[in-house]
Amino acid sequence: MLERMTILVLQLGVIIFAARAGGILFERLRMPAIIGEIAAGILIGPYLLGSVTIAWLGHSLFPMYGNFPVSFELYGFTTVASIILLFLVGLETDLEMFAKYSVAGFFVGAGGVIASFVLGDITAVLLSKYLFGVQYGFSHPVCLFLGVISTATSVGITARILSEKRKMQSPEGVTIISGAVIDDILGVIALAIVIGIAKSGHVEWSKVAIMGAKSIFIWLAFTAAGLFFARHISGFLKKYKDTTTITIMALGLALILAGIFEKAGLAMIIGAYVMGLSLSRTDLDYVIQEKLSSLHKFFVPIFFCVMGMMVNLSTLVSQNILVFGIVYTIVSIAAKIIGCGFPALFLNFNMRGALRIGLGMTPRGEVTLLMASIGLSAGILGQETLGVIVMMTVITALVTPGMLAASLKSEAPVTRKAKPKKQASRNIRFDMPSDDTTELVLGKVVSAFNNEGFYVHRLDTGERESRLYQIRKDQVFIGMRVSSVHIEFDCKGEDVVFINTLVYEVLCDLENTMRQLQMLTDRSSIGKKIFGKPGDKLQSRRDITKRINPDAVEARIKGASKQEIIEEMVGIIIRSGQLEDSKKERVVEDILEREKVMSTGMQYGIAIPHAKTDAVGKVVCAIGVKREGIDFKSLDGLPSKIFVMILSPRGITGPHIRFMADISQLLMDVKRRERLIEAGNNQQLYKILIEASA
Repeated sequence: MLERMTILVLQLGVIIFAARAGGILFERLRMPAIIGEIAAGILIGPYLLGSVTIAWLGHSLFPMYGNFPVSFELYGFTTVASIILLFLVGLETDLEMFAKYSVAGFFVGAGGVIASFVLGDITAVLLSKYLFGVQYGFSHPVCLFLGVISTATSVGITARILSEKRKMQSPEGVTIISGAVIDDILGVIALAIVIGIAKSGHVEWSKVAIMGAKSIFIWLAFTAAGLFFARHISGFLKKYKDTTTITIMALGLALILAGIFEKAGLAMIIGAYVMGLSLSRTDLDYVIQEKLSSLHKFFVPIFFCVMGMMVNLSTLVSQNILVFGIVYTIVSIAAKIIGCGFPALFLNFNMRGALRIGLGMTPRGEVTLLMASIGLSAGILGQETLGVIVMMTVITALVTPGMLAASLKSEAPVTRKAKPKKQASRNIRFDMPSDDTTELVLGKVVSAFNNEGFYVHRLDTGERESRLYQIRKDQVFIGMRVSSVHIEFDCKGEDVVFINTLVYEVLCDLENTMRQLQMLTDRSSIGKKIFGKPGDKLQSRRDITKRINPDAVEARIKGASKQEIIEEMVGIIIRSGQLEDSKKERVVEDILEREKVMSTGMQYGIAIPHAKTDAVGKVVCAIGVKREGIDFKSLDGLPSKIFVMILSPRGITGPHIRFMADISQLLMDVKRRERLIEAGNNQQLYKILIEASA
């Protein structure tokens, strides 16, 4: 057992790094991260690099386990990941939107599910002899799985495109998002039915109907009970008080219900989805989602990477599998376009609008692969079928967003009846001075919307640079995109005044808070404590020599004013190769902006001008000395003689404060400061700094 656990932890470590690297690479290529995680799994899996023998192990890191590509222990992690993922999907389901937009959403979502299931199943029937050598019937478990797997929609990919094209609050945008809710619910019900049929082995239509009714009854019964007792469940969880403990116990309930559903003949992920759905309308919803984000980031990439490890590329080069995969993919795309687009024609949309809705519901993603993993673990699907499913998932996730974006270029009407002028789309943008300000304002804005009775939901678009929020109340639909330096709203013209008023009140509230904060805090007294008092015993310091560039020190600063010193210090950083010359003006502006808040002139002749800026990718510094000293508006009123400039990247966590504290400790020694001031040249100055920090 110890040997197996050792291999497991080694495998997990490699998978975590490989999955993250693949995800980041594909995100930079403007592709979904899950495709990169799948690709990483294929690369390190037992069919490629994972089969290479490692000398000190005596075998490969990812060997085959019989006919299965991964160990049961590793597959156990993917099972937990699937439960976490579907639990979060249930939490994110907007039941109010389901109720209020049930007509349009139901017909679009149901049409897509029915068409995808039927056409996917029929495709598997027609090509089964070509691929498997045996003619399957419509009710064969493999055909049923291929049908239900094609029903899932990855609306996060579509949401990113709609947001970029300012179409989130458009008629087609609202319909797609609403339809996706119905799609999720109906897809889970269909999966429950198919799993029940597959596990029972009943393929006669009369028995299929009975099994389907049983599956629906179990799903609806648990869902209704969960929603009815949601407040009681919430009250029970709140007894734990600590939000982290509440989240862990909620996940525990999801795991228990997942096991119960598996024993009832359904899938574990359906039980997890029901528990998430039950808690989605409680006030613990957002808390659980936020606290589970770390577990999600750990487990879910492992799931997709392991799914990639199960794909044998050698099987995909087979003509039979390629043909099957291409046909299945084309049918899957056509099924969503037809199944979702056709009902839209009866909901006041013209052909253009119906096409956009169909394309928006086409991308597949995480739920598709979750369904495939269930079929694989149950022994229903094989390596060839999994390869076909992965091919369909990747192609739809990559191709259809471009098709949707192209269809959105036209500003022509998408409905048969022209929208009244008051429904015209408007864009409101609020620029922010920094990412810190953005985060502060964002928290208040979300809180303000919640206080007004709005439902605020963050969509997972796969983007790292910006975040997309969906804000709803009754018939009001608002899209909000947040980047590091602005908050942007897409809304109807009639909602412009409301949004401006809300943001104005938020800013007034923040201004009042800051005014009170200034009254409470004496910043000068805190600043004076940074260097302590003469004679204070020094604490241990970290080694900071690696951050002091020998070309970024200057023993003879020439500047005669505060701004001249700052400009000269930035020039020293440029001279040392740590900053591009073209970015000098921007950096100087960032530092001067920081000086407006409060002077960085400290005590004992020391000044530490610093700023966070987009001009650097890591923490850089320069150290200079001016023997005569200048007025730097220091805390003790004395001239500043030693200058330490620190630049840190904006919006990226790093050792900014830690480095400032270490420099401060280094300069606490009176004799050391005197030696620095008396240094005859740059080499001597650098030597003193290195000796001091050794």
